Amino acid sequence: MNRAERKRQAKDDEAKLDRGLDPSSDDPEPIAAMARQMHVLLLRATREKDIDPPVEYLYAKADATLERLKDTKVACRKGCSHCCHIWVSATAPEILYVAKLVRRRGTAENVRAANALTSGYSFSIRALHPMPCPMLKDDACTIYPQRPVSCRFAASPDAHLCRRTMREFSRETVPVPVRHLKGRGRYELATAIALRQAGLPHYYYEFNAALTRAFEHEDAESAWLSGEDVFANVRRDPRDVLEIGPIPQMTKLAFG
Repeated sequence: MNRAERKRQAKDDEAKLDRGLDPSSDDPEPIAAMARQMHVLLLRATREKDIDPPVEYLYAKADATLERLKDTKVACRKGCSHCCHIWVSATAPEILYVAKLVRRRGTAENVRAANALTSGYSFSIRALHPMPCPMLKDDACTIYPQRPVSCRFAASPDAHLCRRTMREFSRETVPVPVRHLKGRGRYELATAIALRQAGLPHYYYEFNAALTRAFEHEDAESAWLSGEDVFANVRRDPRDVLEIGPIPQMTKLAFG
């Protein structure tokens, strides 16, 4: 594909993504378009050693999708933070993006303290040990515009049920709206495919542990973008996005 063709495809892809990914559609083309756009931005990030553009693009598109879902009735409001006390998964780009923000604010010690409390818990038992996210203050997220995709698509129609499940271990199931689940899944898939295509780790890491690792490294962002596996051995979400569904077909659709 020559330069003119790539430019034309990028324009077509952006048109498909104008309002974000549609969780109600089964068309795989927009997911492939998102993977291509993220791939280009990630390659540029590896050259310029700046993770901000791909992460901000991802968040803008996720927010556009959430705008599509504003008619879905949810109980989530500012001050409701039950889901902010359990395991949070995020990609390395999201972690590096938040790490810079936390460093600028001088609140890295809050993250280290939170990780010290949660570091002994695997994914399977973390839910039995609810502890507040270090980004919480007065039950509100202090990095709300920069929060991970997994947090953006967290939603429930019943806050009381969330409290009983996440804080009191009632063993009930939180009925997350289907469109929110599908929206999150589409962005996870597109992001993971783009990361692997760019030769970067595509895993989802535990938020506190990965942030702490980023603070331990003198220049985690530049090192990770240069190919160093900065987050090796950090606790990961056991669900590998690229082991679920027709990944080879989607990758071929996106990149030929």
